[in-house]
Amino acid sequence: MKHLLLCFLIATTCPLFSQGLIKQALSKPHHASANDTLVGCGSFELMKHADRVKPGFLKAANQYLANITNENANRKKTSSGVMQIPVVFHILYNDTSANLADSVIQDQLRVLNESFRRQNTDTVNTRADFKPLVADSEIEFVLATNDPAGNPTNGITRTYSPTKYFGGVLPYDQTQMQEIQDWLNDSLYYNYFRITQDSLGGRSAWNSLNYVNIWVGDLRIFEPKFNDFEELVFFGLATPPANHPNWPTEIYTELGGFQEGILLHYPVIGSNNPNLFPTPYQSYDALVRSGKILVHEMGHYLGLRHIWGDGDCTMDDFIHDTPRSDRSSSFNCNHVANNCVDTILGMDLPDMVENYMDYSSGNCQNSFTQGQIDVMRTVIETNRPYLISTRSFVVDANPAISYYPNPTSGQITIHFNETNSDATIRVFSIDGSLIKTHEVTNSTETKIALGQQNGLYVIQVHSGNGISTFRVLKQ
Repeated sequence: MKHLLLCFLIATTCPLFSQGLIKQALSKPHHASANDTLVGCGSFELMKHADRVKPGFLKAANQYLANITNENANRKKTSSGVMQIPVVFHILYNDTSANLADSVIQDQLRVLNESFRRQNTDTVNTRADFKPLVADSEIEFVLATNDPAGNPTNGITRTYSPTKYFGGVLPYDQTQMQEIQDWLNDSLYYNYFRITQDSLGGRSAWNSLNYVNIWVGDLRIFEPKFNDFEELVFFGLATPPANHPNWPTEIYTELGGFQEGILLHYPVIGSNNPNLFPTPYQSYDALVRSGKILVHEMGHYLGLRHIWGDGDCTMDDFIHDTPRSDRSSSFNCNHVANNCVDTILGMDLPDMVENYMDYSSGNCQNSFTQGQIDVMRTVIETNRPYLISTRSFVVDANPAISYYPNPTSGQITIHFNETNSDATIRVFSIDGSLIKTHEVTNSTETKIALGQQNGLYVIQVHSGNGISTFRVLKQ
């Protein structure tokens, strides 16, 4: 069995008669969820699958998010300032329509950054109830300027692929629903992740510790025994952090050679994409062609759940300032709906269709809440720390920590001015590469050697006093 725990957005199909065979299989009663009338996000279904593979996983994964929220409420603020994250777009195409122009990728990056920095013009549409809750994440994304070998790049790769449909070819018809179900469980996710490997018709990842890899290609499934139907099941999907303490490694190892990152169906990239959805999916042209699908998937990549918690009013996304709902908004902008009773800022707030982690139309998505931002920044710092460009490390004057000498001939001493039980110290070169990690336990002082080369180093100290970052010159 080849499975992979992913976090992704599954496309809804249009009229019921246009359902493909995989959607029909996903809509079976044992897959039923709050979104059983449409093919909603598959992340929760795969989380339930992971729970079957590793019993207790679902509880542990949810507890991890709850812990992050509680820790953010009780600890000093995470490091301030803009985090700059390098990304690379891998374009996979079988025909020229999928070989998107640089201008489309650049427009997508603009939408991504405006959304994360709350600089998008439609923030004026955020309802007054939510304005005290939303914020600028101070997370920015830049196209990589150097590839893993150090060569200059524009952050875009282009690869012709003999693979037409990265969703695969389904060899069954509508009378073979059990075989289709088995194929869905055994082959579908393997098919999609061919796009991440050179040897399988895709493009292998750049080091996922240092780049966010975004693959763009044709994610449809071809169903020759169902009137040659080209089924769109996923708009996009994102993997969770591989070093997340509660994501079960059993899920990863079942899909040999999987690559971390985000996969996107090529028509949803950018707001200036010339590709339109074919019949019967053309209604999505007005709903999801805003470039905000990537914003949603990047939220998943950085640890967020769907705002409605993938269930009814008893389910939660573990974010304290997002109102609960018992369903997604299903690509509409209903400003009246208030499906669950909760208390935020002393009020029972309506469903937040403005939130990027809902299934609302791109026309009404315009916000992350501060609670969501705190989780994303914590996941970056804790689970994806090597993504942060050293150019964006903010030097923090933390009175709980002192260090000397600076400049140094090769070694520094870090002194904890307050009682310290444990800390993790990371040393980065100025190009963002991790040099070493040093653990400190029950100590008020530690010595740490820098790298062999002279030059500027970035030191990051994670402790009970928060996160402190400073630069040290070796000469």
